[in-house]
Amino acid sequence: MVEIPEHLLKRSQSARERLTGEAPSADASSEVDDAQSATPAAAIDTPVENSTEKIEEAKVVVEDAPYVNAAKNRNKIPWWAASALLCLPIWAVIYVGTLERPAVEATGVLQHGAEIYAQRCSSCHGANGGGGAGYKLADGEVLITFPYMADMVEWIAKGSDGFGVGNAYGSPERGRVVAGGMPAFADVLDAEELMSVVLHERAVFGNSEEATIYAAELDHIIEAGEMDLDMYFDAETVTASEISEIIESTHS
Repeated sequence: MVEIPEHLLKRSQSARERLTGEAPSADASSEVDDAQSATPAAAIDTPVENSTEKIEEAKVVVEDAPYVNAAKNRNKIPWWAASALLCLPIWAVIYVGTLERPAVEATGVLQHGAEIYAQRCSSCHGANGGGGAGYKLADGEVLITFPYMADMVEWIAKGSDGFGVGNAYGSPERGRVVAGGMPAFADVLDAEELMSVVLHERAVFGNSEEATIYAAELDHIIEAGEMDLDMYFDAETVTASEISEIIESTHS
């Protein structure tokens, strides 16, 4: 409702009294007062109610789509997990680098060499080449001391006495000097057995692919009977050059 101004009500009342010739009455005054008092209340109440209704009508609830709700409610990846995922490739590279190579399958010459090593060498150098009374052979140490196979065969054939205490042996860069204790095996093991145990040590303890390939070639030569390796070296006179010739002659 719209509020009617008081002066308009009085003007309307005066005009009616002039037309009808009636005097103002108390009821008319009261009606004017009632109109004055009632009109503001209605004028006040109505806009509030109308504004409330308009506000309620303006409130439109918009529901999110299912995929939006799923995105809001999904579990977030914590920062530390994200960092771990970023480091995963680096960890994989490091892990692969620490893996040990598979053990060389012992067959033929390598198997024979492993048997000889267990019987005659393990008591000093350890069952797994870890060392003891003798030097460590595992983890590639054998290849560092003896880069060339012929030098290693000569050392095993002659021993400490054949080289002489105080003399150098093996790689000059390694700087090993004979201190005694290494027995000579030239009179105990023939050429095939000496090369078998050397190939076993180099293939297993040194992870030498060359030794593994050579062992396979030596197996073929022995099976084919193309060379007689049952000879024994002379512990006092054998040299690395002589051994090298034998080794070279067995390569296919």
